[in-house]
Amino acid sequence: MAMRAALAMLILSCSLLSADAYLSFASKIPNGKNVQRNGKKWAGVGHENSFGGGARNAFGLAFNDAGKTWTMELCSADSDGDGQSNGLELGDPNCVWTEGAMPLRTTYISHPGFDDS
Repeated sequence: MAMRAALAMLILSCSLLSADAYLSFASKIPNGKNVQRNGKKWAGVGHENSFGGGARNAFGLAFNDAGKTWTMELCSADSDGDGQSNGLELGDPNCVWTEGAMPLRTTYISHPGFDDS
């Protein structure tokens, strides 16, 4: 029984550390904590799974290729092919946002990794 409890604690600890790592990326993109897809909050912006982890979506692949930083190229790109730049979807249509600053727009934030948002 003690072994089972220890294993459960280890799994829980690892999952919390993993979730924290993904949430830390939210500060590296404008409105990273405000992204929604079809009205649902999407914390794992770069992943197929809304909570992060697992397969990356098109934006997650592009973000990784950009060195996990918000660049002019990443901002200007349309990762999900929906006709809107990543910057427009994330509230930085002019691609001027810097980490820690307030984005130009903080409402009507859509998902740059899925073309249905």
